[in-house]
Amino acid sequence: MNNSNENNAITFERILFFSDAVIAIVITLLILELKAPHIKHEGFTEGVMRQALFELLPKFLGFVFSFLIVGMMWIEHHRIFRFITSWDFGLIWRNLVFLLFVAFIPFPTALFSENSFSQTAFMLYAGSFALAAIAKVWVWNYAVSRRSELIGDDVDDETVKLISRRSWA
Repeated sequence: MNNSNENNAITFERILFFSDAVIAIVITLLILELKAPHIKHEGFTEGVMRQALFELLPKFLGFVFSFLIVGMMWIEHHRIFRFITSWDFGLIWRNLVFLLFVAFIPFPTALFSENSFSQTAFMLYAGSFALAAIAKVWVWNYAVSRRSELIGDDVDDETVKLISRRSWA
């Protein structure tokens, strides 16, 4: 599987770069739901503009909340991969599942932002974040279960427990 330390390091960096890229694209897709209001010149008043902007408030809030939550997931992903020093295909597949759930987030964000009154839209919105969080924990727990192979020797038991608790947050 891993022929040399250099190949292992290059492949490991590619895993991290790919993860960063997916998360960056997700954050970018979130903003695409916010479209500037277009008000025809003949019907323009400042009141009409303010009303149009006010009507965008649910989409704006959806963007901000989702951006912050995805951002926190990225920070936590970065934090756990500081301690993971090697890879295997089990880790790659678990990370891919995490990224699958993260990549899905723009859809429930848009759905809930458009339909904030809907319990179904909210459940899908909250559920998508929950699944991404559980998948992130799954990545960390897998790395811990293969600790001697995937986590650096300098990581003590207390650090493993701390990261495990933080991953659930």
